[in-house]
Amino acid sequence: MPALFSNQLKALLVLDDITEDGVSVWQNNCFTVQHFSYACERERNQAGIPFGPTQTSYLNFTVKIATGESGKLFFERLGAIETYPFSFIFNASFGDNKRMTECEDAMVATGYLVEVEEAFDEPKRKNGSQEQMLIKGTLLISNLEYLGQEKPLQLMVTND
Repeated sequence: MPALFSNQLKALLVLDDITEDGVSVWQNNCFTVQHFSYACERERNQAGIPFGPTQTSYLNFTVKIATGESGKLFFERLGAIETYPFSFIFNASFGDNKRMTECEDAMVATGYLVEVEEAFDEPKRKNGSQEQMLIKGTLLISNLEYLGQEKPLQLMVTND
């Protein structure tokens, strides 16, 4: 596992379930996460012990995308009537073959994409660089799975 850099987290989004056997995370299929937030709630009895299912909640995220073609994936999922996995990976390392070799933590949120919005980030350089396209999404969460030091991610090692 890489060293913990909690105050310098870099997050990526992959539109796959990274916990499935045989899934290999390719760097070019990752979206850079600019922001994400969610809140999960459970009912508690008078002693404070949680019971029942986790209450339905939303996960909001903003990611940078390289091309409009890669943004189409979000709009395709918006129109679907099935749940899809969204894997958030923190402090990932990639090898020479551009495949992920390790990560600090990860979270797989499965649910329905209920809102997608395109936005443009203002360029910060004055050298004439183009605006960066952003996708803002809202996911209705049906399941969250956390991966980390207590439950490590088993990565598929490839030699390609």
